[in-house]
Order: sequence, then structure tokens, then C-alpha cells
Amino acid sequence: MRGHLTLKALLVPLLALPLAPALTASQDELGRRALEHEDYERWNSVRSSGLSPDGAWIAFTTRPAEGDGTLTIREIATQEQFEVERGGSARFTRDSAFALYTVRPASKGDGERGGASRLEILDLETDRTVTLAGVSSFDLPEEASGWVAYRPATGDDDTAAKKGASKMSETYVIEGGALSAPRVSGAEQEESRKKGGEKEAREKANGRVLVLRSLETGMERRFPDVTSHRFSKYGRWLVFATSATDAEDDGVFVVELATGAITPLLTGRGAYEAIAISEDEKRVAFLSDRDDYGPEKPSKTLYHWAEGDEAAAKIAGEGTEGVPEGWWIASSGPRFTEDGRRILFNTQPRPEDAGKTKAQLEKEKKAREKDPVVKLDIWHWKDDALQPRQLLRAAQERRRSYQALFDIEAGRVVQLATKEIPSVRVDLRSASDLAVGTSSQKYAVSESWESPGFSDSYVVDLRTGEARLVLERVRGTATMSPEGRFLTWWDPDRRSHFAMPSGGGDAVDLSAGIPASLANELHDTPAPPRSYRTAGWLDGDAALLLYDRFDIWQVDPTGGEPARCLTGERGRAAQLRYRYQQLDPKARSIDPSAPMLLTVFDEGTKASGVARLDPASGEVETLLMLDERLGSPVKARDADTLVMTRQTFRRYPDLWATTTEFESMKRLSWANPQQREYLWGTAELVHYETTEGVPLDGILYKPDNFDPTRKYPMMVYFYERNSDNLHRYVTPAAGSSSINYAFYVSRGYVLFVPDIPYTTGEPGISCANAVLPGVQSIVDMGFVDPDRIGVQGHSWGGYQIAYLVTMTDVFACAESGAPVSNMTSAYGGIRWASGLSRMFQYEKTQSRIGGTLWEARDLYLKNSPVFYADRINTPLLILHNDEDGAVPWYQGIELFVAMRRLGKPAWMLNYNGEAHGLRRKENREDFARRMQQFFDHHLMGGPATRWIAEGVPAVDKGREFGFKPIEPEPPAAAEAPKEESAEEPAEEPTEEPAAEPESSAGE
Repeated sequence: MRGHLTLKALLVPLLALPLAPALTASQDELGRRALEHEDYERWNSVRSSGLSPDGAWIAFTTRPAEGDGTLTIREIATQEQFEVERGGSARFTRDSAFALYTVRPASKGDGERGGASRLEILDLETDRTVTLAGVSSFDLPEEASGWVAYRPATGDDDTAAKKGASKMSETYVIEGGALSAPRVSGAEQEESRKKGGEKEAREKANGRVLVLRSLETGMERRFPDVTSHRFSKYGRWLVFATSATDAEDDGVFVVELATGAITPLLTGRGAYEAIAISEDEKRVAFLSDRDDYGPEKPSKTLYHWAEGDEAAAKIAGEGTEGVPEGWWIASSGPRFTEDGRRILFNTQPRPEDAGKTKAQLEKEKKAREKDPVVKLDIWHWKDDALQPRQLLRAAQERRRSYQALFDIEAGRVVQLATKEIPSVRVDLRSASDLAVGTSSQKYAVSESWESPGFSDSYVVDLRTGEARLVLERVRGTATMSPEGRFLTWWDPDRRSHFAMPSGGGDAVDLSAGIPASLANELHDTPAPPRSYRTAGWLDGDAALLLYDRFDIWQVDPTGGEPARCLTGERGRAAQLRYRYQQLDPKARSIDPSAPMLLTVFDEGTKASGVARLDPASGEVETLLMLDERLGSPVKARDADTLVMTRQTFRRYPDLWATTTEFESMKRLSWANPQQREYLWGTAELVHYETTEGVPLDGILYKPDNFDPTRKYPMMVYFYERNSDNLHRYVTPAAGSSSINYAFYVSRGYVLFVPDIPYTTGEPGISCANAVLPGVQSIVDMGFVDPDRIGVQGHSWGGYQIAYLVTMTDVFACAESGAPVSNMTSAYGGIRWASGLSRMFQYEKTQSRIGGTLWEARDLYLKNSPVFYADRINTPLLILHNDEDGAVPWYQGIELFVAMRRLGKPAWMLNYNGEAHGLRRKENREDFARRMQQFFDHHLMGGPATRWIAEGVPAVDKGREFGFKPIEPEPPAAAEAPKEESAEEPAEEPTEEPAAEPESSAGE
């Protein structure tokens, strides 16, 4: 007996269905045609947009799906522009006087490119362009103008340098006159080598030429053998490290940009790396192995130099007080705190192979290969993590480093993170003496079934390294306020935000007094809910802004003042979602006296817009509201110019310019004008109810030239809730796992995307209760052929489809990607991409069973499609790849083998070596084509191609792909008449009927 959720009687067997005319790409009266797979390459994307600081110019790259893009530098006011083929990596100088960008060489057509990239410098005042050939990269000061440092491309970098001597003391001037630099002495290097004794030479990569150029005069200086460099923030210094054939040229040097003077900070044979410069441009820190240079894996030392010092001084290294015994300095770079009081760096246990030469390591490797050992994983029930998890993280764990700092004033190393508290987050921009430490080690075992997991949080004293436990066994982690006065965290079990003084004290429930829920109101998994997050802190840590579903609340972290709704609960009353938009990316807190820009989303209509909030009065002024999807606005550094995207299903998210008043908008890009050549479609919001009467939204896509009197085939796609994406543009492309909306609607399909709410313990029936009434509501509109409805989905959607086709014959065909077909076997499986057990997914998250296999055995069976495969009458295409790291591919195999055993029409596609979603372009295109053929055959009357009708034998793998239609058998030839005899009169010939062509499988 079939399941009860059917929209109609069992489908007439497909062999008896009349065939609809095959879909063709015929043109409409406007000359537009349907999309083909070959059209994907015509679609462009807009990337890498950036505004000049004065807001007068914008730079962006328009890039096709394949091939080189075009850089556009446009003056916003006049719309005049420069277009650069193959241009990219554009940056404006801080004074907005110049735009710099690279230009890739043209392709030769065989994948190779002729020559190297070039750097172009565009003077935005005069329109004059300077071109520098053979440049691989460039760099500008963050807060200064007038200088650029660039790297000549490999092979071109030594030409100019070799015209002069190779010593660091010499310069090569391209134009404008000579600059002088002091000769760097090699005495210190020689003395260092003598002290260290003679060591075997170690292979050391030499650096390359770095060119420093004045943008005003065009004068250049070339520094040979540079390995790394960095401008100071405000453009006072250029600091670089060198590695040369002549070891006396190894070192770190500072160039004073105003005078051209060069100061050596430290020299000597060795590697120098990870340069850091303080915010006030008075200190430099870096790492070097100079003191331990040799053939073995060297130990690095952290050096510090302050303006006025004769040379950089060693401040931390292996054996330094404060560095744990047996530990050394990790390779990750040092960083100054913004106030310049501390230098953060990382330490780690000294690796076992440290001290061994390259030759020794190679010898040991050969010995292992000659005498191989057993390769064995031992799984133990007391392991903190499962073996797959351990193996995936083994390399990471071997490289793990731990946060430490050097206190400049106190002159000592303070170790912050430890093996017991491995994570310590220090806010570089805060002057606080406290940081937050986190450890989840005690709860490692339970991560197999708990989501979110538990952790402990600590307050760590940056002066001493002492850690004080403040939160134990809390889901999630605590964060520090910008000024360091408070810790805050979300407790999903209690559904509240909390705050606590960082110096110690009681926790304050920040949700107290707020009538609205701060937890996700649409949460429908067994796990504790997430919050709607926070908007940020007011200046001075005076208050924290929290979100509910619609509004913004101001709360006092001390609990002294009652919560206040800044938006006056207008959002909830009008179903408008208000969110704060910080226009200054460098701002750490919110000025309570300044107007706040808010983004607005209408949950009822899916329109979006922008509003302005006066925090003092609570007045909310709507500045813009459109039936579109608006991107977050980006503001120019020194002007009121804003740039944002606007999109609908019919319109690509191009760039638009406006001001903070939003009085008018100016379009800046037009990425895909060719779309006018194609049939497209429309998107509209539809409303319906579940079988229990719960109101839901969905999106209905209709093809261009829609005729309500016709009967259209319909595709159904779903994944959780999607209706908020009503105005999302879908670029025609071969997807990694799902149908492309634009492609199918262009080709004459109606497409329905319903929302799905869930009940714990009933994920399958919840989907059916939402999707089937939604489908019926569209059928009732009269323009969908109920016998030509298909469904497609992947992962969680793939599971839902596998379940649905055991319950109903509504769908004429279905594609189920990476489906869980057997929850009992999947429950004990591994998510191979992470090494985690799959248990948490069923007990706490998306699979929504809500209990263990032993507590809810019946629910696991009830929600597993494979146990009801005998009820499937729908032709089913399964995609499941053999390196799927999320859903083990044997889940697809179980369903396919069951259907094969039962004689049900089923196909399974396994793209060898692919993961949960297809990554390689050729596989994506292949899958897109097969899905189209599958759905066109079953829903559009298209021909059965060979892979659908017969499959492709393994012996033909890689040679035959089965895309061609099955040809009907030719008519049988009529038998030739016998020769007439003279004695007997000839009979009239009888015409034999032509042989009927054999029906193709599935038709």
C-alpha cells in the first residue's frame, strides 16, 4: 500500500504517456533563445571592486567564466573610464592621485602566456600612464602616498642590478639621478661565524630584486637579494630582508623614505623573515636563524630594534627565560600591539627531527623504505578523538604553535597559551592587560554527539601569563569587549546573552527585560538554538547592542540600566529585519551620538533597503526600499560616496554608486549585456500551507512569454528554507550538485522552490507535509502538467527526495544527490572530510532525529528510505561520489542496489575522486548535461540517450560517454518478389508493413 501523501493516483506507467514535443532552443518573437550549456562561458562576474579614498573613482574587474578579465577604472561623476584588458590587482594611493594595477601577458592559445606581467601607474589627474614591464607584484604604504615597491618578474629581476655591483651598499638608478646608501659592513657576520664555529654549508634560497619607486618623480632604487619587505603604516620606512650568495649581504635593513638613508638592523649569514613594524613607526621585529645557522633544522630567534639602537637585539629564542623548556620559536610572524607595548609571537615544542641534517633525514627515509613497517591504525575507546579525526589533524598538531608575547617595558617573555589552554586570543588594538583563553580538550570525546560542543573559558593576564577559569562547560566561547572591561557569551541552553566583568564578578543576564526572543525563532533542529548575534559595542564599552529577529536592543553590561529597543520594536510590528551597517571598517565600536545606518529586509515581501537610526530619539528614517536584493554598502574612506550591488532574478548584481543620503543611484557596471539575447524568466513569492495548516512561503519561477493557458513541465528543488532568496540572481553555470535555476526556466520549465519547517523525529514526513501541499498548490493554478513534475536536490535535499519517492508517485522522475538512504548505517559512519563521527548530525543537527540509535531505533528505521525501496515507482537518478567527505558514498550504493534488486529504474553517477560536490569543471559540465538529458527525457519528451537507455559498460569507460540518443531500428526491407513463371500468372505483390521501432527503455 502506498503512503498516504499523494497528490493524485499512481502515475500512468511512463511507457503509456504521450510524448510532449522535445524541447528546442527556438527563438521567440524578440529573437531571444533558450540557454544551452555552451552559453555558460559567456557569463561574466564583477570582482575586486575598490573605491578611491576620495570617492571619485572605482576600480573593478569583469571576468568571464573562462579566460582573462577586463579591469575598469571609472570616474563616478563623469562615468569616463579606462579599460585594461587582462588588468587586475588594482589599488589607489592614499591621496587618490594614482591607480596602480598589473596586466597579465596575453595567452598564446595553448594555456601558456608570452612573457611576464607588467605594472601600470595611472595618474588620475593627467590620465598619463607609466608602464613598467616584467613586474610580478607591487605594494603600497597603507596610510601614505608617493611610493611603490615592486618585484621584477623572475628572470628579469637581475638584469638591472647586475649593471652595478651586487653588494647591498650599492644602488642602481633607473632615472632621475643617484641616491646614496652606506656600505654595510660584513665584520659582524664574520665574527658571528667564528663564534659559532665552522658549520657545514646549508642550502639557502637567494632573494630577488626589489624596486622602490617615487610616484612623483619616477626615480627608482633597486635592492638586490630581497626575500621580504614591508612599508611602515604611515610611509616613513621601507624595511626589507635579504639573502645573498655572499653571506655578508644577508640581513634586515631600514630605508628612510624621506632621506634615502639605509640602516642595517642586523646582518650575518642566515635567513631573515616575518618583519613587523610598530604602529608608531619606531620599532621593528623579525625572526632569524642567524645564531643557529647550519645544515640542520635551525632554531629561530626573535629580534627587536627600536629607533636609535645600534643593532637589533635578541629578545626571545630557545632557552630564553619564559620560553618553556624544550620549546623554540615558531615560524609564524611577530606582531606589535597597537600601543607598541608588546610583541606577540608563537612558540612550540621543538620537533623531534630538529638538529638533524638534510642528509640524515634522507638516510632515515631510505632506511624506512628498505625495511617497511606495518601500517596500522589502532582505534581505542578511550581516545579523545577518533582515529580518522586524529589522522586528519596529525600534521596540524605537529605544527601547532602557542601564543606568547614579549613585554617591551618589562623586558621579558610571557608564555600565554599552553597545551592545557591551547587558544589565547589577544586583541592587538586593545590596551587591556587581559585576554581570553579557550580549551575544549576535556570535551573532545563528546564532540562526536554534541553540537555545538562544550569548552572552558579563561581570563589570561598578559603581564604574568596566569589564567583564571571563568566559564566551565559552556557551548561556544567568550569574547572580550574592545576596551577589555567585559566578557560576553551566548548560552544556547539558557537562550540568553551574558556579560561578566573581566576582572572578576558575577555574570549578568543581558536578555533580562527583553520581551522578544534573542534565539533564532525559526530554529527547528534538536540542538540548542543560535542567537541573532550582536551589532557591536558602544564607545568605551558603555553598552552592547543585541539583535532579536527584527529589532536592535541596547543593554547595560553591568545590569544597572534596563534594556532599550533602539528601533522601538518597529521592526517586529512591520516584519522588518533591521541590522546595523558599520561603514568604517577600522572602527572598533559605535559612536552613540552619531546616526546609525541600518540595512532593512522585509520578511513578508523579501524587499530590502536602507534606513537611518537616531539612537537618541529612536527615530528610524527609511532611505531606500526596493523589490530587489541589495548588497551591503561600502563607503569611501574620505567621502560620502557609497557603492553597493543590486540584483533580482533577472538582473545580475552589478555595482551602483550613491551617497549616504541615497537620493539617487548611478550604475557603474554592466557585466552581462548579452543576457538580452536569451529567454529568461520571472520569480514571484507564493504562499501555501502545510498539511497541518502552517503557512509557508515558496518561490515560483516562470519562463519568459509565460502563457497561463498552457501546461508546463515543472521542476521542484528544495533545501531547508530558501524564500528569502526571492531576488537572488542565478548565473548560468554548471553547478557542483544542483540544477541551475536560470538554465531550466530559460528552457521552458516552471520551477518551484518551497520552504520546509521540521519537527524533531520526523524529518522525512516534515518534508512531505511541506513539499507535497506546495506542489499541489502550484498544480491547482492550472498551468502545470501534473504528469510532468520532476524533483532535484543534493545532500540533505537528496535525502529528502529519496524519502519522498517512497511515499508518493507525484514525481515523474527524480534526482537525488549524495542521499543518506539508511540512517542506521549512516549513524555509525564517519564524515571523512573532518574525521568526525556522524552521530551528532542525527542526534542534534540537520538530520533531526533527536536521540541515539538505541533511544529512537524506530525513528531511524521510519526515516530511512532504503527500508521502503519496494514502494518506489519513480525513476531515480543518484549522484554519489567515491570521495564524498560528508555523506559516505555507500549510502547512495545501498539505495541503488536496493532499487536494482527490486527491478526499479535507477541510475547512479560516481565521478571518480570527487567529493561531496563536484569540483572539477569537466565533471560539473558532464553532470549538468546528464541532468538535462534525464529531465528532458522524462518531462519534455526528449530522446533517451544511450547512458539512460542502456548504461555504459566498464570496458568502455573513458571512451564512450553515452550522450547520443538511441536510434530507432530501421524498417525491415520488403522481401523481393519471386520470378514469375511463364506457366503461372503473376500475383499482385502484397506490401508488408514496416517494422515498428523498438521502444527505448524508460519511454
